[in-house]
Amino acid sequence: MKKTALISMSLILMTSCAISIGNSKKTPLPPPTPEKIVEVDREVGYLKTPNKTYTASSGDNSVVELWDKYIEVHNNRNIDAIMEMESDNIQIWGPNGEYIKGKEAHTTFLTQWFDGANPKWNTFFSFPMKVNDLEAQKDGQWVVTGAQVTMTVEGQEMNVIHLSDIYIENGKVNKFYVYQRLPASKQ
Repeated sequence: MKKTALISMSLILMTSCAISIGNSKKTPLPPPTPEKIVEVDREVGYLKTPNKTYTASSGDNSVVELWDKYIEVHNNRNIDAIMEMESDNIQIWGPNGEYIKGKEAHTTFLTQWFDGANPKWNTFFSFPMKVNDLEAQKDGQWVVTGAQVTMTVEGQEMNVIHLSDIYIENGKVNKFYVYQRLPASKQ
């Protein structure tokens, strides 16, 4: 009888342990961290020219990063760094009808503007874009961006909004268009 009791108790103990192990609360693993999804080449719009309409796709953020650095060196008044980041044939269409072509003309313009108006940029959005199947732009991408620019005009601090389209090719700022408006509170 002792032997039967001992075997029964052993079976009960082993079963109890097995059930306990099977039902033990496991610490749940944390949910997987969502991966940062960077979607490139997704069609997002178009460019219409007199001869054809081209599709536009989301571009690579490296051009946004280059533009942000370009703005940073503007805010630091580092004309040498600005010139290093531009193509030799830089073209700029300013908000007040200015047209600047070449690094020398841009250096002259910036030197006068920095001294006279002390502009500072605060970018609030940027988006990379490329125009598909446009042979002339096969090696570059665009940045569409907006910034608040604070400057001094006739002794008064003034804020304006700059919306810009920037074409970057082979790691250099090649050309850009700047459109300007007053902030909504000033209109």
